[in-house]
Amino acid sequence: MAAEPTPTPSPETTAAEPATPADPVKPAKPATPVKRQPLTRQQTQSSLLAGAVAHTMFQAGWFAFGMSLAALAATALFGNVVSAFTRSLGGDDPNALLRALDGGSELLFWVVVSFLIGSVILIALAVLVSGWMLSAAGLRTPWKVTWVAIGIAALVDIAFFWVYVGLANLLTESQIAGPVLLTPVIALIGGIVVGSIIWWVIARTRRERV
Repeated sequence: MAAEPTPTPSPETTAAEPATPADPVKPAKPATPVKRQPLTRQQTQSSLLAGAVAHTMFQAGWFAFGMSLAALAATALFGNVVSAFTRSLGGDDPNALLRALDGGSELLFWVVVSFLIGSVILIALAVLVSGWMLSAAGLRTPWKVTWVAIGIAALVDIAFFWVYVGLANLLTESQIAGPVLLTPVIALIGGIVVGSIIWWVIARTRRERV
């Protein structure tokens, strides 16, 4: 027995059928803010103290490093000028004055190199002191906090160096007492304040999540 053909729905019937409504679009859930545990009193004090101590050491080493590089370049340039001048005057046998200048230039070169090495050691000690103090306080990722704070401080100190020099010149009329004597004092005070703020802010960003 042959199967009966399936009846084809008429266009009128198809048009009369209601359309199935699409699923409503669900609104996106708002991002939940990341909650972090507050710093303990010991961690807060340690971050402020680490910033004050470590940044003071780093700032001294950083400034000495920059000045040593500038002095090294100046010494090399001075030595080349003296050598060229002596060759033009007396060939390979310069007179006593130029020979003394040339010897003084070589001595100054090694003094500057010593300051350069000392500044690098001081920067390394600042990193170690900061990491040790933050680790002793139980701060999360103390070495990462140290390196981030050191990187920020290196950039900030370049700008603040000229601020310290400008303040020293404003506070005194002497062209020697301002840049030479007063600038280190202002830089010391400013370094303590700036370092404490930088280390404390970075320590807050690295708190444990709740």
